[in-house]
Amino acid sequence: MVTLQPVHSHGTSAHSCRNCAMRSCCLANELESTQLDRFQSIRGCVRLLKNGQHLFRHGEKFNAIYIVRSGMVKATIIDNDGEEQVTGFYLPGDLLGMDSLEDNHYRTTAEALETSSICILPFQKLIELGVEFPSLQKQLWKQTSKEIAKSQDLLLSVGRRDAEARLARFLLSMSLQFKHIGYSATVFRLPMGRHDIGNYLGMTLETVSRILARFEKSGYIKKKTREISLIDFEALHFICTGDSCEKPATKFIHIETKTGVPSVTLKPGKRGSRCTATTG
Repeated sequence: MVTLQPVHSHGTSAHSCRNCAMRSCCLANELESTQLDRFQSIRGCVRLLKNGQHLFRHGEKFNAIYIVRSGMVKATIIDNDGEEQVTGFYLPGDLLGMDSLEDNHYRTTAEALETSSICILPFQKLIELGVEFPSLQKQLWKQTSKEIAKSQDLLLSVGRRDAEARLARFLLSMSLQFKHIGYSATVFRLPMGRHDIGNYLGMTLETVSRILARFEKSGYIKKKTREISLIDFEALHFICTGDSCEKPATKFIHIETKTGVPSVTLKPGKRGSRCTATTG
């Protein structure tokens, strides 16, 4: 496993849990001041991964879970044919490693898709602290439940939706996740390549490229290298759900969810107008 570069110790105020911009998305978001200090005391150094470096590899001994503090990480497994399969993309606030409890070995390989900082939480210490602070334990189970819901939605998407619907849902889901952590829901950068997106969604790189080009030509999105701008949320929503709006016209207001699955709210507007997103 690659040697991770420490960014700081847990005592450095510039990167403390109190000052973390992702605290509202983290396990510690409901902890009180003194509880937060205890949480920070069990956390190891925040580590820096460069693009392509591994956080852990499949089969290594499980001893900690990880929270993405900045950047993005992908998780992969090797299938029975020896092929790599992408199982998830993890943004700031997301947990990695919780699927490794069964046999105490990491089930996936985690790799940075861009320069990323990672908080390391020794699992046994985290469990002991969770006994003392029920709100921490609650957040841990909520995060675990979120990952299960995402996995179930992916299975449903790959099994029952066509390629266009899968990709439209993926874009709406990424929009939702970026909005949740305080970033723009309409313009965002996807550091993963189209091959990784296709692998995750069960389609080829060529299919991903062809559908993205079709979406752009239709005015649903704009793309520039790896930056994506979502222009017509209503059209993307219709593609991934088949729900049409019979009212004279519709406009997109916001994306809201409790499970990590995108839900689009529409209101009447002028027919033919573009859908716009409110991110506040």
